[in-house]
Amino acid sequence: MLRDTGLGDAAFGADPGEVIAYFTSILGPPTADSGWADPFSSFGICPGTEVRGVTWADLTVLFSDDSTVLSGRRHFFNYLYGPPFGASIQPEGMRTERGIGVGSSVADLLAAYPEAQVYPEDLYGPYFVINEELIGFLTTTEPDGTILSFIGGIGCGE
Repeated sequence: MLRDTGLGDAAFGADPGEVIAYFTSILGPPTADSGWADPFSSFGICPGTEVRGVTWADLTVLFSDDSTVLSGRRHFFNYLYGPPFGASIQPEGMRTERGIGVGSSVADLLAAYPEAQVYPEDLYGPYFVINEELIGFLTTTEPDGTILSFIGGIGCGE
């Protein structure tokens, strides 16, 4: 489940080893693992003194030693789901508690989350905000536009 407090049963603030083991038990081994790296990384400028990204196809979970969730120890603080690199999103089927996922229409997003805001293209393209800690990108802001990706938590910057 795509949530603003974590992903599935993995809550933001949880231990990296436990989160990786949880996703591995469901999805199999990761397709990539950056290892612990400088926070000025391919993920952007991340909080803390180190960052780690672990990927399962189109899902990346991020860990740091400092974030808006927790300070002073390594923990899960952010995830990125999509856009799909292949013909379909992998792992497939991840949705919010109201049934919205990658491929859902803007009309469906706004019906499920009337409080959501949809914004026209900026530097990264059109996007939506359900709340401060659950956002994503769209093909277009038109009702038939579709969701390309979700970002959960407060992530890394430019």
